Amino acid sequence: MTLIVDSVTKVFDTTLVKRGYLMYAKHNSWPDGKAGFVTAVTDRQITVQYHPGIANVTNHFFLPADEVAAGEWEVRWSEDLSKVDKLEGGGRDDTGGVSP
Repeated sequence: MTLIVDSVTKVFDTTLVKRGYLMYAKHNSWPDGKAGFVTAVTDRQITVQYHPGIANVTNHFFLPADEVAAGEWEVRWSEDLSKVDKLEGGGRDDTGGVSP
């Protein structure tokens, strides 16, 4: 019997998105997407802070890598809005970016 089990999991490429990047994301169960700032990036999760429209309040949503890989999320991100990268259906759009 072994304590360690080999497993293949989907993880984020942490060189593509960094803290402070702008991000728009929409889960397939949400009626509308949310836009905010990336506050944390790990290989398994991205945390985005957004303003929900209530005075001095902010909130967060989390993008788990396995859900993004499964195509449950539409995601757009940018360092400075001069180029916007897009991911839909679990794969990155390598067309050189898209207009927001």
